[in-house]
Amino acid sequence: MPFSFAPLSLERVDEYRQLYARCPRKSAWYSFGSLWAWRAIHGFEWAFEDDMCWIRTRNGALWAPVGAWDAVDWQKILPRLFPDGSVFFYVPDVLASLWKEIFRGDVTAGDDRSQWEYLHSVRELVELKGNRFSRKRSHIVQFVRNHPFHYRSLGEPDRDFILEGQRLWMEEQPPSPSLERENLAVHEMVNQWSRIPGLLGGGLEVGGRPAAYTIGEALSNDTIVIHFEKALARYNGAYQAINRMFLEKSASSFTIVNREEDLGNEGMRVAKMSYHPVDFLRKCTLSWFPR
Repeated sequence: MPFSFAPLSLERVDEYRQLYARCPRKSAWYSFGSLWAWRAIHGFEWAFEDDMCWIRTRNGALWAPVGAWDAVDWQKILPRLFPDGSVFFYVPDVLASLWKEIFRGDVTAGDDRSQWEYLHSVRELVELKGNRFSRKRSHIVQFVRNHPFHYRSLGEPDRDFILEGQRLWMEEQPPSPSLERENLAVHEMVNQWSRIPGLLGGGLEVGGRPAAYTIGEALSNDTIVIHFEKALARYNGAYQAINRMFLEKSASSFTIVNREEDLGNEGMRVAKMSYHPVDFLRKCTLSWFPR
């Protein structure tokens, strides 16, 4: 491999975000906020080569390159950088289609439903019109009726509020290595809030204490991703309320909200489908081995 990788650094965030902005398809996993939050867990490294940012994990797994996929000569780049071929993980659908068209029989792609990212209409999730959203509206009514709450937009000065909400939420959960990893990711993101462009937050407080919070990140002018969304079980309807109020009060300028993947968890899949996605961003594992 004729280029070298280095750990992610905040000093190159602008360079990375310029390449990400040029991506024809913006997966939530590749936002700088997501990469930074999970960098210690996955051991992310990156390399800037051929107008692309190449990403790999500590175990050497390569992710898709980030940049203007349709503006480079892949027939020259891939054979030069990976003369023996390679496997790429979490490849967004648009890039997978492009490579399959260019390399044809040299490319195979394995789809993974658990990694599809859910795309929703911001307007639909704010208005919640019709019978299909009746249960969501009912939960919100219960929360509003039963709890004297206050909604607040969140930013860097609200670090303590978010982390207190996260602590309280973790106390409600059974021990779980995956939740411990996610907890670390939340702290990593919140602790560098001012240096991660595009972060937005919203919170619900009841009696002066956190009841729910959301952290999102702008992926483009029209799309926001929800990275973390937590609500305490003691407040029935808080999840539905923070979902709607964050989009209405803090993210109304966006048209699409990416609610990330379900990781194959059946309960999470049911919950995400209940918000009626308008589309999916599909990711696959792609193998390229020249004959």
